[in-house]
Amino acid sequence: MRQTQLQKWLVSSIALMSCWLLMEAQQTSETSQPETQPRQITSQALRFAKQVEQLNPNDVHDLYKIFVVLRCQDVPLAQRKELALRILTGAYPNKPDFRWIDSGKQAGLIEAALVALSHMHIDDPSVLPTLEEYLPKWERIARWEQTDLALREPLPDELKRLAERVSPNLTLLKAIIIRLKAVQAVPEVKSATDLERRLEVMLKEAKLSRSELKQGYEEFWEAIKQDKHITAKSRFVFYLVGEYGRMLFHYAKRGMDVQAAYQDLDIKGLQGYAKFGATARDSAQLIDQLIQAQGDDRTTGQLLVDEGIRVVPLIMQRLETIKDDRSQISSTGMGVVVLLEVLATLAGESALPWIEPFTQDERVWLCHYARMAKEWIEQGKVYGFNSSL
Repeated sequence: MRQTQLQKWLVSSIALMSCWLLMEAQQTSETSQPETQPRQITSQALRFAKQVEQLNPNDVHDLYKIFVVLRCQDVPLAQRKELALRILTGAYPNKPDFRWIDSGKQAGLIEAALVALSHMHIDDPSVLPTLEEYLPKWERIARWEQTDLALREPLPDELKRLAERVSPNLTLLKAIIIRLKAVQAVPEVKSATDLERRLEVMLKEAKLSRSELKQGYEEFWEAIKQDKHITAKSRFVFYLVGEYGRMLFHYAKRGMDVQAAYQDLDIKGLQGYAKFGATARDSAQLIDQLIQAQGDDRTTGQLLVDEGIRVVPLIMQRLETIKDDRSQISSTGMGVVVLLEVLATLAGESALPWIEPFTQDERVWLCHYARMAKEWIEQGKVYGFNSSL
């Protein structure tokens, strides 16, 4: 059952990521933007961080709040790291009587914690010993879960709680460990050449050639397109490419020209990471991109949520501008819907005056979802975006 739910979660994540990787990012603006936090707006992420012990990840809206705490930069880095590690080591949720009732949400929380931890350790391999310590524990739990019930032997006491809390995503964990070993081997990145050196370490650790990496990645996407079985090897390659892509994203966002670090590989997904990283340098551009978006771009929404309360004034300013000139909005208005949901998630009740105008609009879906955003704010709910990014 867990394997089925994990497969569904993976396919859902892939669907979101595929939209992102196929995007055409515009050239980024070098103009700095005024992104100061208004005093009257309190960060929802900080509030959720204080409530995290009371949150129930079996409830989807509480799960979304945990995702916000893991990703949002409003929450101190050390606190986010601690939460991610507690999730992965079975220490969270910490209520003695907690039991997962939805294996899909369980798999989702584990993946979100792994991805968040990876983002927080782009250049820092300090978490590597902990992950290497827990890898064999996860492997043993995975083997135990795959054993027929009648043939299972009891787990040792020290693994029982871990098995109750954690749905092991061994493939992603192994890919992260390999990337962190590359960071350990090449600790400083000054140019795309250093990123290529990290890639060579990753390929050596994975026992793959460049051609095998490209082939495995293409096989993975072909299986998705044809709705066929995804092999263990192609799934591993997908995650490994994602880990390298995550580094490309972060360095491109910092302003580095990373083209030389991926162009010879001829893997389109890596170009997508790099282009999106370049776009993500400018929060105002991300906001404008959403205003013009036809679809439900939850990946761009995730990047804005990651930035936290500092982007709230920019979102409010643009919504104020377009509320009286709606010709700037796409014909569907779905990108603005995502923007409203980002604002609701980051600012809570403070977002209501900026959401209210869009409850009346000729775009049926924009009107519908704006009204829903109002209701969700009043009910204390938040939104989920792309926590697997």
